[in-house]
Amino acid sequence: MVGILSPLLLAFAINKMISEEEGDVISKLRSIGLDTKDLPQHAELRRASILVPLFERSKSSQSQTSTSDSNNIHVLFTQRPQRMKSHGGEVCFPGGKQDKEDEGCDIQTAFREANEEIGLEYEHIESISRMETIESKHGLCVTPIIGLIQPSSKAEPSQLQLNEDEVEAAFAVPLIHFTNDDNCSIETIKWKGYEFPMRTYLYDDEESASQYKIWGLTAHVVHQVAMHAYSNTDTNKS
Repeated sequence: MVGILSPLLLAFAINKMISEEEGDVISKLRSIGLDTKDLPQHAELRRASILVPLFERSKSSQSQTSTSDSNNIHVLFTQRPQRMKSHGGEVCFPGGKQDKEDEGCDIQTAFREANEEIGLEYEHIESISRMETIESKHGLCVTPIIGLIQPSSKAEPSQLQLNEDEVEAAFAVPLIHFTNDDNCSIETIKWKGYEFPMRTYLYDDEESASQYKIWGLTAHVVHQVAMHAYSNTDTNKS
């Protein structure tokens, strides 16, 4: 009996540790809060929102090369069609400008855009935190909203209903990937009199056999999210 129970107890303990680690990641992101974090210099800019969709991907749907249990938390990205005049071919998060129907609500803007672009229904998105506003290169005040997608199957790229006019592809990356600067190149750029580190990630997606370039505002946001989520965590396996 001991020979049978011991592996079962070990498996239970491992699964419990994994669950606690993933819960800790989400808890850290929740601690950012949903309060407004508008920077004063963005007050006169037109508002826009992006959704940073997070979901827990089961091991069965991950690459066999995945070695870290922390990799279960994934972030969903989209790629714009090459033909688009604005951001054509770029990797980004679902999002866009605030409309009158949003009634000034940044979260509503993010949810509506995600629904229009990739078919995510409102009831499957939980807004867990709101990040500090960022000014885009087109002069928009962008509010990143971190959303937890449940059930997680709703965020799987193969299950999404892509709006072909706005989205060419969707793919997911382990969030922990963006904590390791070995996974990106960093260039210092000057903008409006200030210097900023601009990260560029080249990610090989095995599911689509495609390589995606994640850079600019999108790379900045996901890096900030990942660093907050995995603060005080060993990320050597990323």
